[in-house]
Amino acid sequence: MNRKRRSDPVTSDVALAVLNRDAGCVAVILGASPATCKGRLTLDHVRDHAAMGAKRAPSDPQHLVSLCEEHHLWSGWATSHKPQLREYLRGVA
Repeated sequence: MNRKRRSDPVTSDVALAVLNRDAGCVAVILGASPATCKGRLTLDHVRDHAAMGAKRAPSDPQHLVSLCEEHHLWSGWATSHKPQLREYLRGVA
């Protein structure tokens, strides 16, 4: 598969900072059961506002959260909980 290179990749330093800050899946911090966490930790970009269109949020700690694959990619949890993820990021900034 030929993937486009992102102009704003997540650097290893940023990824490590976010993973250390969150210390696991943020869904659990926000009330999801730890038993529902499956898969490895991933990083999700969270836009400042819902109406920003298709543009991805910047690849910085102020716009990234760590989520397990279940909550980020498989169950739809991350999409349905964007307001809570924004509030979490405002609280840890």
